[in-house]
Amino acid sequence: MPDWLVYIGYAAMVAVIVTLSIKLGKYVDIIDSKSNISGAFIGGVMLAAVTSLPELFTSLSAVWIVHENSMIIGNILGSDLINLAFFGVILLIFGRGLKKAEFSAFYYVALGVVVGMYALTAIGLYLADYMRLTWFSAVSPVILVLYILFVSKMPKTSEADEQESDDGITLKQAVVRFLICAVILIGASIAMTYLTDMVADKLELGKTFAGALFLGVATSLPELISSATLCYRGNYNAAAGNIIGSNVFNFAILFVADVLSFMPDGSGIYILNGDSKWLLIFGAMATVTTAVMMFVKNKFKHKRGVIYGVQAINTVPAVLYVLYLLISTAVIVA
Repeated sequence: MPDWLVYIGYAAMVAVIVTLSIKLGKYVDIIDSKSNISGAFIGGVMLAAVTSLPELFTSLSAVWIVHENSMIIGNILGSDLINLAFFGVILLIFGRGLKKAEFSAFYYVALGVVVGMYALTAIGLYLADYMRLTWFSAVSPVILVLYILFVSKMPKTSEADEQESDDGITLKQAVVRFLICAVILIGASIAMTYLTDMVADKLELGKTFAGALFLGVATSLPELISSATLCYRGNYNAAAGNIIGSNVFNFAILFVADVLSFMPDGSGIYILNGDSKWLLIFGAMATVTTAVMMFVKNKFKHKRGVIYGVQAINTVPAVLYVLYLLISTAVIVA
């Protein structure tokens, strides 16, 4: 296939994902305002699961179709770092509305779960041979258990300060359109895996780096665009739930991909290399930074000038992502 056609195809899939993401953010805000389900649950479970479909299906495609298991860790860890980096940027852009926002206290627990998942993934990578049960790692089922506990403990009832939204769309219409967008997103996700593998080959990039950059960016677009849409509409709590919930869900994808990894070649998915090391370090740091930002925002929300401190903290995940790109690029060039 000609190079130009591959690049155009990749750009086209990105455009499709962006469009669907804007719609998903809109429909979630409507569901949030017209139902008694909490914004944290809608963003952290419903929207997070849907916007993480690209990570799920691209990871499965990497195992079953293109047979590049090394792309999975880069895809998942890269997506999680990108999510937090661009969430900080989104909050910088919509800073005026952030002054009145308050994040659910449950997010402290959720971010703690994410840190725990980073620790488990590190064990899976560094002790891959010792953690192997049969064809999959003992780490993966533990990650799944953490995700189930996360969902079971998430608040389900509606918060009193959630925003009202009236777009002339009924709750039923919003749910149906939400599901339609989710189905189309699955198809776009599978196509994105093929295109990313082609781009990586044509640019002669490492598979983990390609997963973190091209797959990570593209599959994170649903979280980023839908969260930006929610922040624009003033629903910061659901936006935060989407980002955090997506990061937790992404780790749960490791369980699915690991269990199914026996089909192609049985090599497993916990493949340690330089890219995965830096993604672990910077991702964990960005997660802790986000927790600190939310704590400061909630604890000192009535203090004058606190928003400037909060926004300064929001720049840290983006800086960490840029550092990762610089380090990875320097290694490739060398």
